Amino acid sequence: MDFLNYDARRYFLCGMRLFFGVWLLYVGLVKWVQIGPNNFIGFITAEFDKTWSPHALNVALAWLIIAAEPLLAALILWGKRAREVWTLTALLMFLLTMGQTILMKPDVAGNWQYLVLALVCAALSGSERD
Repeated sequence: MDFLNYDARRYFLCGMRLFFGVWLLYVGLVKWVQIGPNNFIGFITAEFDKTWSPHALNVALAWLIIAAEPLLAALILWGKRAREVWTLTALLMFLLTMGQTILMKPDVAGNWQYLVLALVCAALSGSERD
């Protein structure tokens, strides 16, 4: 239980790695296992094709989401190159936030919280070269 002796920064990053990583892995794998890639892509395109966003972009972004979530989760849990991984995760969260904004979903504030958490983790992680 050495983690109880970590300084505040290291303790926060350790907890975020575990909790955010496991959560993101779960939501990413659900899309592959329970929903299925074709159903997920169909859901995303059905929602976004009603907006100004072109169909080809909607398909590409849906594939990006379904691939990036479990990959970033695994990288977060692995813990290497943390600043780069958290920065990519923050960019994914921004993409998801923009998607909710385009759809005019009122619960977009929840996505902003994930974005801020990922960005804080990126800022606190430091670079591998430090």
